Amino acid sequence: AEKSAFKDKMFSQDSLQTLAWTNIEGTDSLRISDFHGEFVVVDFWANWSDASLESHKQLAKLKTQYADTLEVLAASVSLQQAEVTEYMQQHQFPFHFVAGSRYFSDLNIPGLPAQLMYDPNGSLEHVFLGYPGPSQYDSLRVMITNGKQ
Repeated sequence: AEKSAFKDKMFSQDSLQTLAWTNIEGTDSLRISDFHGEFVVVDFWANWSDASLESHKQLAKLKTQYADTLEVLAASVSLQQAEVTEYMQQHQFPFHFVAGSRYFSDLNIPGLPAQLMYDPNGSLEHVFLGYPGPSQYDSLRVMITNGKQ
């Protein structure tokens, strides 16, 4: 019930696309609206979550496959900057790494990993909680493929 209530709440908010996400590697910030015209996945993750790592491996494949139409904001939760930097260097994922703890808390996200998927118009299309396996991203692949035609 908690997950269902969370998803309903997320779909009823349209302010997320204008939130400023602090870039881990600099002082600038990013907004979902900065990537208008592209699909955006906001991925809440932590380095202690094996599911987060497996999810990142699949997202990295998609990002490579759809480099021009997909952006990933990897929002770290409860990690020090040094931990995120080490993870970035170790895995070399093609994502925008941003600080996510505040929004994770503000939004009452019920666990990690969690992904919010936006279409090129900035509309929230899917909310994924947890990571059951690679098939989770089939819907994203279909959306991107259909959107490119």
